[in-house]
Order: sequence, then structure tokens, then C-alpha cells
Amino acid sequence: MTIEGSAVTYTEYGSDIPKLLGTTNFKINPDEIKPDQVVIKALATPLNPADLMQLRGGYNESPEIQLGTEPNGPLHVGGNEGVYKVVKAGSGSNASQLKEGDLVIPKLPSFGTWRSYAIADADNLIIVNGLSVDQAATISINPATAYQLLNNYISDWQKGDYVIQNLGTSQVSRYVSQIAKLYDVKTISVVRDGKPQQEIDELKKYGAEHVISHLEFNDENFDITKYTNGANVRLALNGSCDSTVANLVKSLSTKGQLVSYGFLGGAEIRYSAREQFAKDLVTRRYWLTANTVADPQGKVDTIKHLIELYKTGKIQDVPYNKLRYKQGSKEEISKVLLQGLSNFKDGKGKQVLFYE
Repeated sequence: MTIEGSAVTYTEYGSDIPKLLGTTNFKINPDEIKPDQVVIKALATPLNPADLMQLRGGYNESPEIQLGTEPNGPLHVGGNEGVYKVVKAGSGSNASQLKEGDLVIPKLPSFGTWRSYAIADADNLIIVNGLSVDQAATISINPATAYQLLNNYISDWQKGDYVIQNLGTSQVSRYVSQIAKLYDVKTISVVRDGKPQQEIDELKKYGAEHVISHLEFNDENFDITKYTNGANVRLALNGSCDSTVANLVKSLSTKGQLVSYGFLGGAEIRYSAREQFAKDLVTRRYWLTANTVADPQGKVDTIKHLIELYKTGKIQDVPYNKLRYKQGSKEEISKVLLQGLSNFKDGKGKQVLFYE
């Protein structure tokens, strides 16, 4: 039986994203896939900031993709994260390890997840059975980033150590707070001014020990020991490259580390060289995409650890906004995705497209 699918596609890079994206329909004949390929059905695929940077070009550029079993013209498919269900596995040795109904996520970036069906190489899939679709949909980027930020740079966390982070209301930050708490590490989250008390309370529910506004944190007289009582601040996480970076560095204890993993607020990092020299501080760049390409097994291991944390109830998924798309409906898949983009720009948080 031939499967009909739809994808959010583009043929060139640029900043006018609504004009770039369109819908491409395609067909898959499951009997024509290669032995080590798998036909998978999308269940949920997120829209992440990194996806938008990819569309603009110069950041993790997307390869050209063949959508179905019939050739298509040169095109790219947006999206780097999502969860799928196995529809049919090929007869090869790799594909035979998968069975119909398995929940899977792509292992490597640039998969092109914004499509209702896909043909995937079996060795580029990670099985995530046992998770809910809500959990599996977003496990690959935000929880994985949080886990690696806390584990890739410090291996000897001590009870009562601190990690401080800007972009404190982000999905990554909420997972950092949860995972850090499992290590008896306390989290200080710096957030933009004017956040309602309800949101601050929610951050504390996810494990943040303290929540500090930009206004307080950026004051030249700010003293981190007011919150830490002199305990070690060993890790500062910079997800925005905004005005808080200088005080992130200032707040670090001797031999602390500043790790930058995003630059939503700008493209410059400024801090006191005196602080770095006096306290022997280290600054690093973290990029999940590069880590995954360099060490795919490291990504697999990260996902396995996170699955165990979810299954044992040690972490919980962070809510997000859900969009709905039904294959064969009158509304094009690209239009639904663009509504998610609009929601994201309006400050409505992470957007995830669910397929009915």
C-alpha cells in the first residue's frame, strides 16, 4: 500500500522564513525501501530556535533530501528533532533490530523532521520505547543539552555546589535545574525583569534554588555570596550572550567554568579579564550538534540516561504549546508550522507539531 506524506520544505536559505517554506507532497511504497531502511510515521516534531538559524543559512546547513520512493527535485526539509513510530522495517541486519510500533528519534542532526512520514536509515535511529510521546518529542535537544552541560565539564560535583544560568525561563534551564538537583547541586536562574510570581514559583518547582532578575543581577554592587553563603559556584551557563554574562563570570568561584551554548541576545561575550586571571577561570563553547556529529554514541548514551530518569520519575517533561496537523486535511503542513513560528515570536514558548 502506498503511503501519502507531506513535508515542510525549502530550496534556498534566507531570513524571510514565511516566503521560504512551502509544502511538498510525496508518496512512499514501503515495498521499495532498501534492506537497512525503515519507514517511520511522525508523531510530534518541535520547532526550535536552532531550526530557524538553519533556515537562514550558515548554521548546520541541511542536506538535500529524497522524501519518497520516487525521486524529487532538490529540496531541504526543516526540523532537527521529533519522535516517530516505525511503520515498516527493511530486511537488513540493522533494520531487523526495529519492529513495527517502536518509538524512535533521529540520532544525527539535519534529519529534516518536519514531515509526516520519512524513510530513514535504521542506524540513524534511537529507540525510545517506554516514554510518552510528549517526552520523546523533545528529549533530543533541550534535556540532552542540559544533561551534557552538567556532565561534560564537571565530573566531581560536590553536595552544595552551585550552577548559575541566564536564560533562566528556557526549557534547557528548567531541565538543568531538575538534573542538577539529582546531584545535590543548587541552581541559580537569572531571568528577565517583570516575570510574574507564578512563573518564578514554577522555576522553583523545577528545582531552581534562587531566581534573580536582570535588574538585580546586573547591579554593579551585586554579590553572589548573598545567595550562596560562600559555597562554590563551579559552572555558569550562558544561553543568551546578553548583559548578564559579565556577572555570570564575576559570580564564579576559583577555577570555575563559563560554558556558552547559545547567543539569542547577541553575538558578543564580554567579561572582566581581571576576573578570569585572578580566579583561573575557563571559558568554553558547547554545541550539541557538533558534539553529536563528533560522537554519535555519546548522544545515544545521553538519551539512554534521560530515558531512565523519565521512567523513574526523577525528571518531568516541561510543558510546551501543541499544534495539530492531520495528513490529507485542507490545511497545508507548512501553514500549521508557520503558525507555530508566529506563536514562538509572540512569546508563547516552545512549539511542537503533533500529527494526527
